[in-house]
Amino acid sequence: MTAFSAKTAEASVAPEPALVGTWHLVSYALRDGASDVIYPLGKEAQGQIIYDDLGNMSCHLINPSPPERPRDVQDGTAYEARMSYERYSSYYGPYEVDVVSRQVHHHVVGALMPGWVGTTVVRSYAFDGPDTVTLSAKTGFGEQQAILKWHRAR
Repeated sequence: MTAFSAKTAEASVAPEPALVGTWHLVSYALRDGASDVIYPLGKEAQGQIIYDDLGNMSCHLINPSPPERPRDVQDGTAYEARMSYERYSSYYGPYEVDVVSRQVHHHVVGALMPGWVGTTVVRSYAFDGPDTVTLSAKTGFGEQQAILKWHRAR
């Protein structure tokens, strides 16, 4: 597999200066066409996304409140592994920004979910002032859309 290089991203489209920085998750919701809302990592989800000025990004999302471990769990290691996988998501790689379409393209080099490696995750972005940004994307499940709101770390 050939990894997407940060130099390629930097040469094609420069990072948007307003996007560069460290961002903390405010909310993560999935909305479907009927306006139903699901919180895949809970209403108190936490996360961080970092965009540097060289075209590299890293994203981490977590449900900070896992369910209580059942008393009847036979294999504690398997249970812990499953809970970790279900409550945490992360990926990283170079990124590029299309300022015309207001989209950021994350070229995934490494990820918790192996199927993401080598793919490009496209997010639409919209700023609500200099310190708040919303990233959104259709998830591929009907009309469902992922909406992640972020606030700049200070």
